[in-house]
Amino acid sequence: MNFEEALSLVTGKIADIRYPKQPARLYEPVAYLLAMKGKKIRPALTLLTCHLFKEDVHEAIPVALAWEIFHNFTLMHDDLMDNADIRRGQPSVHKKWNDNTAILSGDAMLILAYKQLARSSGAYLKKLLDLFSTTAAEICEGQECDMQFEERWDVREEEYMDMIRLKTSVLLGACMKSGAIVGDADSKDQDLLYDFGIHLGIAFQIQDDVLDVYGDASAFGKTIGGDIVCNKKTYLLIKALNEAEDKEKRELLRWMKVSDLPEKKIQAVTAIYDRLLVKDKARGQMEEYYWKAIRSLEEVNVSDDKKLVLQALAKELIHRQS
Repeated sequence: MNFEEALSLVTGKIADIRYPKQPARLYEPVAYLLAMKGKKIRPALTLLTCHLFKEDVHEAIPVALAWEIFHNFTLMHDDLMDNADIRRGQPSVHKKWNDNTAILSGDAMLILAYKQLARSSGAYLKKLLDLFSTTAAEICEGQECDMQFEERWDVREEEYMDMIRLKTSVLLGACMKSGAIVGDADSKDQDLLYDFGIHLGIAFQIQDDVLDVYGDASAFGKTIGGDIVCNKKTYLLIKALNEAEDKEKRELLRWMKVSDLPEKKIQAVTAIYDRLLVKDKARGQMEEYYWKAIRSLEEVNVSDDKKLVLQALAKELIHRQS
């Protein structure tokens, strides 16, 4: 199975989901968000990981769908909390409807994710439920850390790395571990694939931080510089704050207080990033985590040819432009 085949299977199954007809306004935003053209990396990884150990991946489909629905639930609430207007090039749910709808429809998505997970075979259900619940709690912890960082200007790099591990990486790791569980992999291989997902997820998030400043808006699907405008603590900002000399740090902090000149703020902060070479430093960190992921994958006890799809996907993810 290659990535396109896994993606096609997931996309078809998502399109087949039927929602209650009433109240329509509760479920319309769910269908709207899931129908957007997203990468669907997480459910595809679940199927691809299962396929390392089993030819037939159909037993992994319910958990793959659960992860995709859960991921989109977090996006619906994230967009509201970040006041983000655009998601995948389209209006975010709270902009197309309203804040209350985004909250309640997001809650409904979480319930729908658990209902999908409950369709899993009884032989795996307990392990999957435990993994799913632990991961969901960790993501909430990561989001809380992210919000606390908004009030601080002394966030250390190691704090940021732990936050993105919780907020982003544990989901990739859990998607892969769940595929290994359904694939009847031994515990060592389950843990190695979880580590692969963790390291890849950290590299993925650092690349996301870079793209928010240096990406192409038409490819990225979000407004370029949005993180700068809302003073979001990204790897770039934290690196700049920790490495800037006093004069440059004061200039950076002064721009952080500006709220009525978004375009000038983006230009000024980006210029500071350029002078401090934080883009190159971010990419160096991203490469380091990419190679940690590859080394974990290399230790998995399956033939090397079966790992090629995951190796290629990992390389593509950290060189993506969207």
